[in-house]
Amino acid sequence: MTALPDFTPNGAARPNPSDHVARQHDDEEVLVGGDVPIAVWRLDDRDDAGTVTAPGTRLASRLAQRLVLVYTRRGDAVVDFDSDPQLEHASAHTSRTYLSITDPSTVADLDTLTAPVSLIVLRWPPQHTTRTRASIADLFTACRLIMTADTCAIAAVSSAAPGKPGTTYAEHASELLPAARAAGLTHVLQIVAITGPGHGDEFVYYATRAEAEAARRDRPNDGSGPSYHVDLLVFTKAHPSG
Repeated sequence: MTALPDFTPNGAARPNPSDHVARQHDDEEVLVGGDVPIAVWRLDDRDDAGTVTAPGTRLASRLAQRLVLVYTRRGDAVVDFDSDPQLEHASAHTSRTYLSITDPSTVADLDTLTAPVSLIVLRWPPQHTTRTRASIADLFTACRLIMTADTCAIAAVSSAAPGKPGTTYAEHASELLPAARAAGLTHVLQIVAITGPGHGDEFVYYATRAEAEAARRDRPNDGSGPSYHVDLLVFTKAHPSG
């Protein structure tokens, strides 16, 4: 599998929704809940020394930085529904405007924001709101209200490791994907992001579901430290049918 070139800061290439066209791999279904392309990002943790990157609590530093560089341009705004400190730092460090919104009902406050919102990030399970069917619907509706054709909303889903107790990725997706679709969002990409000890980054695009599962199960066996994984569901605003 050939990795695409890495994105670079200062005018980084931005994903175009029209580029996220699923390719077939021996007729294998590529995603539970939808036929969308999968990317596998393996990031080393060289910037996370001395920090705690516990699953479900915050994004790893390198991952937060990459999301900002890939999905925004200098001067854009990042809206965060979880007040993630790593995402705030990455936004400030790259000259992006950062805004934390822990209550989806306050999105009207964005009327005063002059920078274009190009990236919205939300954690799942949520850290600040009760997890109900209504709250999921409200969260995605709030996202859509502040999205333009150039905005990507990303749900960072923390799930139980394969074979471990807890809610699986498929179970989370079965809640999130219908709610996003009902709110008028289109699921265009899944990213399996693995952060752990290493000596460089690797980005594999158009992976199969089997390759994604293998990445989730991959753990260092040399005692160099733990690795963490999160699934990133990328959404764009659905185009009205004509």
